[in-house]
Amino acid sequence: MPHYDVIVIGCGPAGERAAIQAARAGKQVAVIERQNVVGGTRVNWGTIPSKTLRESALFVHSLTRNKLEGIRCEISDQITVDDFMYRERVVVGRELEIINDSLERYCIEVFRAHARFTDAHTVALRDSDGGAQSSMTGDVIVIASGSSPNRPPDVPFDGETVFDSNTILHLPRIPRTMLVLGAGVIGVEFASIFAALGIQVTLLDTRDLLLPFLDREIVAILERELSTLGITTMHGERYGSVQQLPGGRPQVRCTTRSGKVFDTDALLYCVGRDGNTKDLGLEAIGLEPNEYGLLQVNENYQTAVSHIYAVGDVIGYPALASTSMEQGRQAMRHAFNIPGLTSKTEVLPFAVYSIPEVSYIGETEEGLKRLGVEYLTGRGNYDMNPRGQIIGDTEGLLKLLFEANSLKLVGAHMIGQGASELIHIGQAFLRAGATAPQIAETMYNYPTLSDLYRHAALKAMQALRRRNAAGPPATS
Repeated sequence: MPHYDVIVIGCGPAGERAAIQAARAGKQVAVIERQNVVGGTRVNWGTIPSKTLRESALFVHSLTRNKLEGIRCEISDQITVDDFMYRERVVVGRELEIINDSLERYCIEVFRAHARFTDAHTVALRDSDGGAQSSMTGDVIVIASGSSPNRPPDVPFDGETVFDSNTILHLPRIPRTMLVLGAGVIGVEFASIFAALGIQVTLLDTRDLLLPFLDREIVAILERELSTLGITTMHGERYGSVQQLPGGRPQVRCTTRSGKVFDTDALLYCVGRDGNTKDLGLEAIGLEPNEYGLLQVNENYQTAVSHIYAVGDVIGYPALASTSMEQGRQAMRHAFNIPGLTSKTEVLPFAVYSIPEVSYIGETEEGLKRLGVEYLTGRGNYDMNPRGQIIGDTEGLLKLLFEANSLKLVGAHMIGQGASELIHIGQAFLRAGATAPQIAETMYNYPTLSDLYRHAALKAMQALRRRNAAGPPATS
């Protein structure tokens, strides 16, 4: 029975980076991946494919909605999603090549099999039919098995009219209408992508507030922009039943619990994801996932069994590729006392790749209020920025939050073109402990959206001067 310093179960972004971090430290590492490809959802079914479709949707949207005088474009009504995804195949192929090269360079052994614990240090490998292959032991084991879309048994996922986030990119045709059940990050992203392609989209949100973890001012702008795209959003709605409709044209009917009826060409169900912990044999090591299949870990990503770590989607929020990668690295740094970043991954940048995109890092206004922290707000509006006017994005906003006494930046929130890239300027300022005057005095290229940081910082300093001029509040 072969023995390894580290066994990693799953080779998505979390497992891949955990394996490489350990291998860089000279450890002998084995990776067990049940799919026939590495890369996980990030490369094969989620992040990269969906963002590729988003770029295609933005291209189509710019041609059909933002026409220049004298320029006319026509797009065939028979285009399929597969037509839009040519570039995705190129990008995915290159990403898989890079990942496989990295694993080979660090002498990481990859086993294509399903892993199952037999005891706290032993993992059995089984093939796709459940037959036993072999077993291996490890000093440290990392569970990075990821997550899968929640699939209720009463929703008829057929790949023709009813889809989840893993199958939606295999639509056989571009539908005229679409119902999106679930307005989390994935639901909002796909709703805006398909609306930009000219599809009539209805978005049903199970909650009363859209994306409640985001700054509410940013969300208000997002909701207006989604409406401009033609998306109808309904809050506090849950499906009661979903059924295919008879007839020549493929359609599906969704009846909500409140009695609303929607007949639509395609239905995308994306209400939650479940951790991939079934059939891992967790009962053999005394670990029990919660009702969503997620594992509980401490600040070092250790499970209740100290030498067994869990990272990535399988531990839940924030379940981002970026945070998953860092969790994998940090788990191995802790396991082998490797120097490096140990801060919580919750303070890393967060992006929603909707149209327009949203990104933030740090505290929100709501969070600061709960903590009782006095703060100042500075805003930089795209419509007051020459680059924003050039690109035609006049609804975008950069919002900076500063601690009132020190004027240190504590949060940055952004909506508009380039938000997921521009937020990293805020990340750098946050890590440096920069103040509003320092941000305002930083030089930026002109004309650029980056200059919004200067304007937002100046606005916060103006707010401070107004507050100081007003003096302390009157007391009775």
